[in-house]
Amino acid sequence: MGAKPKRSESRKRQAHIMIRVSEEEKVRIRQKAAMAGYPHRTGTYIRKAVLNYPLHSLVDQYAIDKLLQAKADLGRLGGLFKLWLAKSEDCKASAKLGERDYETVEELVNAIEQRQGDLLQIAAQLMKSVKRQKNV
Repeated sequence: MGAKPKRSESRKRQAHIMIRVSEEEKVRIRQKAAMAGYPHRTGTYIRKAVLNYPLHSLVDQYAIDKLLQAKADLGRLGGLFKLWLAKSEDCKASAKLGERDYETVEELVNAIEQRQGDLLQIAAQLMKSVKRQKNV
């Protein structure tokens, strides 16, 4: 039985390219690598960027996740307001939520639903942008 080859001998990529950069450039390259999902693999990031391989931005995915979380939070809030409105419908004239009357709360629910739609459109645009970046 032969000895298992060393990892460095079995690697497909064995050639090295050395480049000089300033400290500021080094920091910027590492930041961009981290934003693209390669926080500890700057060389991989540079190779993919230079050879036009797809880079998957974690920042875009994070933004999409946060938008969808905000949309869900608005949905829950809107649901609570709708529940209050349904219970208060019998006595619209006297129904109050703090300083707000029935009509004001109903307007607030409509505004929440509008913001949910806005967030969904923004998330869809971000997702299209991410897909375009992957196809480039």
